[in-house]
Amino acid sequence: MLLAYDPATNPLNNNEWAFPLTECVHVASMAMAIGTIVAVDLRLLGTGIPGRSAAQLSRETEVWTLIGFVLVILTGMVIFTTDPVLYLHNESFQAKMALLLAGLVYHYTLHKRAVQAGRGTLAAVVSLLIWASLVFSAIFIAFV
Repeated sequence: MLLAYDPATNPLNNNEWAFPLTECVHVASMAMAIGTIVAVDLRLLGTGIPGRSAAQLSRETEVWTLIGFVLVILTGMVIFTTDPVLYLHNESFQAKMALLLAGLVYHYTLHKRAVQAGRGTLAAVVSLLIWASLVFSAIFIAFV
């Protein structure tokens, strides 16, 4: 297998600060991306930041959401290289990847249309369920 190599040779595994720092950026980026989406979802549900529509809030946060997703994916790929065999066989990691793909597709298609239309209670609930499930599956990677 191409990815089957000695994890001890990975620079992230040989530097005391490299892995924790990469993990911190990964988690902070995920919080930024998902946090901006949650703010829009809460607005769709009639709560959250008052004085702005969900569409306005989405436009104001879309760059931050995209930056968060780009950083999450880049740092995630780097973290994955520390022990790819372990991650590939981890059911929580597999769930996280499936939910990330589903969340990205959903966010940039159906969710986006619902937000632009200004109505989408169901869209907001589905979005919140996807992203909450992703966060829980990410947490459980360490325990599976």
